[in-house]
Amino acid sequence: MDKKSVSSELHPISAKLEIVQGVVQNLPEIVEAIKEIYTLNKKEQLFGKVLQSRLDELNINKENFKVLVESLTELSKSENSDAETKAMYRDMIKTFFETFTTNLRSSQDVSNYLKEF
Repeated sequence: MDKKSVSSELHPISAKLEIVQGVVQNLPEIVEAIKEIYTLNKKEQLFGKVLQSRLDELNINKENFKVLVESLTELSKSENSDAETKAMYRDMIKTFFETFTTNLRSSQDVSNYLKEF
């Protein structure tokens, strides 16, 4: 074997050896980075589940609100109710709408906050 073939065979081996040594020396940092990525992924999954749960809750509340307002509207138009009771139903509907719009603004604030990410 001549010197050129021996030296060319040693360079790939020494390069691979340097890479292996670098990986071994940095193994604690590599493992720590993998742990951090795993933790962030788990937090993201958990956050997604929490948001989905909140969305489901809001959808249920939306349906409940709709049924409640429709029922109160029917009652406020009922001929069997006196004027005072009808006024009370209308006040309740007004209060529900005020609460709904306040909560809607709060939800919008949360949505705007999440859009930043």
